Amino acid sequence: MAKDKSASPGNSAPNPSAGNVVSLPTRCPVEGCGKKPSRMHFCSEHFEWFKMGLVNRQGERPKDFDKKYQAYLRKQEKAA
Repeated sequence: MAKDKSASPGNSAPNPSAGNVVSLPTRCPVEGCGKKPSRMHFCSEHFEWFKMGLVNRQGERPKDFDKKYQAYLRKQEKAA
């Protein structure tokens, strides 16, 4: 009789519970921040920093952080 193709060793279907589940981050990746992420794995404050280039996707600061941070503060003062 016909054999079940999924039972053969060469045609095994991937098991959905085989560890390919990605866990979501539980806190903001920026150093020293423990807030719950709200947008793109960042808390609301650090998401603004990400948009301005003050941190990268991993939460690391760039080499010219001081220069960018001063520009960010000036922009915030003008907006207020």
